[in-house]
Amino acid sequence: MAVTHEIDSGRGWVVAFAGCLINTWTFGVFYAFATALEQMVAEFDASLSGIAAFFSVTTFLFFATGMLAGPLADRFGARRLVAVGAFLMGGGLWLTAQVESLFAGILIYGLGVGLGIGSYLVPLSVATGAWFEKHRTLALGINTVGIGLGTLTLVPVAEWLIRTAGWRSAFELMGIGSAIVYGVVALVSFRPPTPPASVSASISAARRAVRRSEFWRLYVAGFLMSVALFIPFVFLVQYAKEQGIASSTAAFLITSLGLGSVLGRLGLGVLGMRLGVLPLIIMCFGIQPIAYMLWLISGSNYVLLLLFAALLGVGYGGFVALSPVAMAGIFGLEGLGGVLGVQYTSAGVGALIGPIAAGAIIDATGSYTVAIIGAIGVSLIATVSVVPMWRIGDGTPTVAPTRSYLSEPTVWLVSPKTR
Repeated sequence: MAVTHEIDSGRGWVVAFAGCLINTWTFGVFYAFATALEQMVAEFDASLSGIAAFFSVTTFLFFATGMLAGPLADRFGARRLVAVGAFLMGGGLWLTAQVESLFAGILIYGLGVGLGIGSYLVPLSVATGAWFEKHRTLALGINTVGIGLGTLTLVPVAEWLIRTAGWRSAFELMGIGSAIVYGVVALVSFRPPTPPASVSASISAARRAVRRSEFWRLYVAGFLMSVALFIPFVFLVQYAKEQGIASSTAAFLITSLGLGSVLGRLGLGVLGMRLGVLPLIIMCFGIQPIAYMLWLISGSNYVLLLLFAALLGVGYGGFVALSPVAMAGIFGLEGLGGVLGVQYTSAGVGALIGPIAAGAIIDATGSYTVAIIGAIGVSLIATVSVVPMWRIGDGTPTVAPTRSYLSEPTVWLVSPKTR
């Protein structure tokens, strides 16, 4: 006789922490790309915009894959998709280490790593949310905090490995590690005790969502935010090196960004349960242009660079932790994988444009100033565009919730007025 596991049971916490583990590994490896930039530019005799395409194409693909992975996760569960990711991520990193041309590297790294990350990112987020009612916000926070933990803990290790063994050997080792981590996580990616949604239900949910102005306001704001957001993930370490800062010290800037991200995910996630999600999401958008102003005036001041990275991480981390909760609150839980999959393409398109455009500007001007000013402008537009979301609700509950903050599709996380 099969054992039935209930909502908010121990298996749900296993899935939440498995999501944390795979995010820690994946984004520690992925965001370490910035520390390999100098070696790759020299070896491929490429422009900064050309090397940035590695990161941009990969980021676009893992977000765009969510359009397919989300509905498939609703129907088939996360385990099979994570298992596919083990082959894609592991193989992509290993094969990238063997390439002899820039184009081949972009193609293999983009398809392998991009599709590998995309195969699990939405499915595990949806599975984690579906396992919980009372503690959904906390569980999703644990899942997504792994992205910040990876940046915080693994980037320094990867930087040391790339610096001492070379980027090719480092990518081979990270490919092997990826296959192992993904395989372990696949084994414990238990299906939630909720009826599986059909693919048609996910598509229908996405169609309903795209008819609403809230969806497109979030989509456009997310796109603009992402155009600017991913620029330092590629260029901040290189910028610091060009200012005379040592390689390992420069790499710590990405670690600082990761620390800020962890604080944003955990701190703002907890505040979201008390104050409401949408006001804090708007605040996360507002943090980004302020952070970029610190980069603009920093020059070679390492303390200001650390503050820039940490502050950017707080806003970025908070947004990543809170946005799935807000999306579930606005659009409902049914077919959420499909809705998230479509919404996340905004970040993918932004990431495809931002770093490549910034690299081209830096190549053309020989300076980072114009690119940073552009990032400030785009971030300000993103912030202004999302402010009207406040009218959905001020985040203050009219009555104390007795169940989950997301136990109903429209809850006080979004607005007490819509209940």
